[in-house]
Amino acid sequence: MKAYDDIDVRVYRDSEKGCAVMPLEDMVAEILHYSIPEGFDDEAQKAQAVIIRTNIARQLPVYDGRGCCLHPGADICDTGHCLGWMRPIRQEKAKGDKKDQNWERIIRAAQSTRGEIIVVRGRPIKAYYHECCGGATENSENITGNRVVYLRKVLCDYCKDSAGWENERDLSLEEIEERLGIRADGFTAIKGSPIEGFIEDIDRDSEGRISSIRIGGKYFKGTDARDLLGLTSTRFGWRPVTLRFISGGKGHGLGLCQYGAAAMAREGNSYRDIINYYFTGVDITTVKGNGGTPLAGKVFVLDPGHGGDDGDNTGLGGLKEKDVNLDIALRLEKMIKEAGAKVFLTRREDIKVLLSDRTDMANRIRPHFFISIHQNGFFNPSVSGTEIYHYNGDAEGERMGRCIMDRLARETGALNKGVKTANFFVLREAKASSLQLELFYITNPEEEKRLADGEFRAAVAKAVSNGIISYYRYNAAK
Repeated sequence: MKAYDDIDVRVYRDSEKGCAVMPLEDMVAEILHYSIPEGFDDEAQKAQAVIIRTNIARQLPVYDGRGCCLHPGADICDTGHCLGWMRPIRQEKAKGDKKDQNWERIIRAAQSTRGEIIVVRGRPIKAYYHECCGGATENSENITGNRVVYLRKVLCDYCKDSAGWENERDLSLEEIEERLGIRADGFTAIKGSPIEGFIEDIDRDSEGRISSIRIGGKYFKGTDARDLLGLTSTRFGWRPVTLRFISGGKGHGLGLCQYGAAAMAREGNSYRDIINYYFTGVDITTVKGNGGTPLAGKVFVLDPGHGGDDGDNTGLGGLKEKDVNLDIALRLEKMIKEAGAKVFLTRREDIKVLLSDRTDMANRIRPHFFISIHQNGFFNPSVSGTEIYHYNGDAEGERMGRCIMDRLARETGALNKGVKTANFFVLREAKASSLQLELFYITNPEEEKRLADGEFRAAVAKAVSNGIISYYRYNAAK
């Protein structure tokens, strides 16, 4: 039976300028190692592990994720771009010594929450987190501009003992002007501006001399202020040299407060308690595929090519393409249904179905994929091999095609003649990601002989099924 930890994640490694494939749980541990301060209680680390796994799952095809927008073919990259609310993965350290005490705790946190993700209505959430909220988390609309039901403000004084509870930063007036693109021209001898809570209620005469002023909440006559401050005139202003900005908390304030989670853990709260405190109305479940259903929620239209008196290829031994196509499609239907998919066929018997009817059916159903099954033919009987076609610009079709081709080559010995673009009617008119599989050359005597064997056709269907499952990031059964 398949399990969630059979999921593969395709990671673009910036240091290697290419994709690496690794198990989901290994990826979770790698990111967890550098996304939470050392020394946090186990339950806080577990909560962070679930958050990381959730954000990775959100990128995967099994949840209709689009993967890395910078690196086609990758689910995430290690630069921090894809999971921008996370810290970038530090490759040079990730490849270093992982045998320290903290690494052992990281592994325990990842393994004890294996497969668990945070969802709303079955969809992984965008699980934001930050270091310290400073007393309360934020509503999403105040940060992103969009209201998100699970990112609601919660009061939090759990992080009050953290280093990030109150932060100070001194900036010179010149630096403030440069950073903000402003000129602080209000600070002159004539127009010394109020400083809220310190210098206020300034009363000047027509010549700019101060008659009265309130400093630090106390009122002074201009002459008294002049004498007490040791100034030369009541015609004075001020220009601060440095301002000290004091902020409460550290980070954007959305989602989980890491130091708050650590304090909750110390008080005996579980990682589930922590997650449900910081994320409103969420559920914790396991990644799709647990229990042997990696294609749960996916819809496919299978199209056995030809049928009836529709012209098809016929082998030298009399084997008809239309019959082979239907047999493989029926076997494939059973296999991907067992993996959790919902499947429709354009025909279930030897009848003619117009190409327009095939694509109309697909467009009514709106499947995740439309897959048309064919055998190839050529006047030269020595020609053999397997070709898979997708419509130009259909990136998902191309990726699925490569997964299927890989399985066909490995499991049936098919000669890989490429995943290519084509302007075939069904590929062009089906309003879904589409493939046309030209599995074998039925006009080649050796390939015709293999196709005539029911066990071989079952192996072909299994290879296609495994390719589909592999596309959704699961290691298909051998």
